Amino acid sequence: MRVYNSFIAALALSFALITVIMAVYRVETLDAYFALYTIALLVLTSLYMFFSPRARRALNQIGIGAFGGFMVVVAIKVVEILRK
Repeated sequence: MRVYNSFIAALALSFALITVIMAVYRVETLDAYFALYTIALLVLTSLYMFFSPRARRALNQIGIGAFGGFMVVVAIKVVEILRK
């Protein structure tokens, strides 16, 4: 199995595990799922950093996009907390 196939398989398994655990705990907010998916993506990306330079750049861009989305979710939650 190639390294990137291993990365995709690990990412799919971790996302499935996160989904099952969140469903068991009956989490209904989309931002909780997004936050955990982003954390899983960033952790797996840091573990698989021995990709080729081109693949590493692509993973970094995906990670930056996911982190940006995570920061948007955090900002929305902060605004909700401050309004209360």
